Amino acid sequence: MAQFYFLSILLNIIAGLILVYGVNLADRDDSLSEIEDDGSSFKKSINDFGINSASFRLIVGVLCVFTAIMKILSVFRNDIPVVGDLIPALAGFLAAASILLEYFVASASEDGVVSDQAQKFFIDSRKYIGYFCFVAAVLHFIFPQVILL
Repeated sequence: MAQFYFLSILLNIIAGLILVYGVNLADRDDSLSEIEDDGSSFKKSINDFGINSASFRLIVGVLCVFTAIMKILSVFRNDIPVVGDLIPALAGFLAAASILLEYFVASASEDGVVSDQAQKFFIDSRKYIGYFCFVAAVLHFIFPQVILL
């Protein structure tokens, strides 16, 4: 369906912006002052958009999961089921896992609620997942009927 095609591209771009340019909420010492002291006008405009809000990230994470599931289940214009949109759906699942896990760690009252492997892959390496989301969104937009995209 065209709606999920659009949502997949839009949410992968938004999730990529969160993961690459957003503040890591899982760092207890991290604050929004890091963005203001950086001097980058792009990072300030991202912050003004509300990208560092925990509730905004929760909504984006849940929408990424929903859209990724629907991309796996729905077929767009005679595309191959499941395999046809595998990379955008995988990017959505990875972004959602990273964003939601970061939200969970930030809202947890105690430290060490997540395993070290999950912390290292989903939270510490979140910029790489964000870049993967950007690439998946751009390729999915440019080549809509290519298998895996």
